[in-house]
Amino acid sequence: MAGWSQDWAWVQDRLSAGGRVCSYDRAGYGWSDAASSPRLGLDAVADLRQALRAAGEAPPWLLAGHSMGGLLAGMHARQHPADVAGLALIDAVGRDYAAQFPPERYARFRSGLDRLLALSDALAPFGLTRWLGLPASLVAARLPTGTRASAVAWSFSARHYHTLREENAGFDTVLQQARQLPALPHVPTLVLSSDVMRDFPAGLEDAAMRAAWQANQQSIAREAGVSRVLLEGSGHYLHVDQPGRVVAELSAWRETARRQQAGASR
Repeated sequence: MAGWSQDWAWVQDRLSAGGRVCSYDRAGYGWSDAASSPRLGLDAVADLRQALRAAGEAPPWLLAGHSMGGLLAGMHARQHPADVAGLALIDAVGRDYAAQFPPERYARFRSGLDRLLALSDALAPFGLTRWLGLPASLVAARLPTGTRASAVAWSFSARHYHTLREENAGFDTVLQQARQLPALPHVPTLVLSSDVMRDFPAGLEDAAMRAAWQANQQSIAREAGVSRVLLEGSGHYLHVDQPGRVVAELSAWRETARRQQAGASR
């Protein structure tokens, strides 16, 4: 949520030395136009499939997703297992995310975030979010020099705030969709997790919420049948905080998936 292709600027070029790497903007972010209605959950999965096929990228694909993008990548893998050769979930949201939190705390967190994003959406068309220092992106100002200026400009775009508000409003519906899908397929899966509660949505700062987030990560790894990889000292945006480590982990995961695909084709 609130992330688009430029978030991967520290990683994509380095990772592409070992093979083709594609990133994209969901509807309403970056260079993608806003949709006439919110593209949530399975709609976003369908959009990704359409974009990949329009670009001439034939399955099976290696899918990597961060945060809510990880939830969507997992939904894609659950719905279309034959088209996925591997799955990388980077500080991702699991489909049982809400169940990890005390119910009253989760309700308070969601309500507070709703109010903050409604306010941002209302102020953005007047340029007041820039004046107040409330960018839609939490990391645009820390991206590489060649990317930073445009990313910061996008992060104050009224379209981005509106998209963010709509995605957040539909978040629990997306979780419900995900819970109704089958289990994750048995493909090479990487679970990378943050160590520090930094660059998260407002309301996840205290120890209880941090414990719930870590439980979310453990739950994802448990379902995938793998051990999660904890990046010590990294906040939520692992690919911004520790891009070298993320590139190394993704490269190794890609090679594992390639070997498995090669073995299956013999």
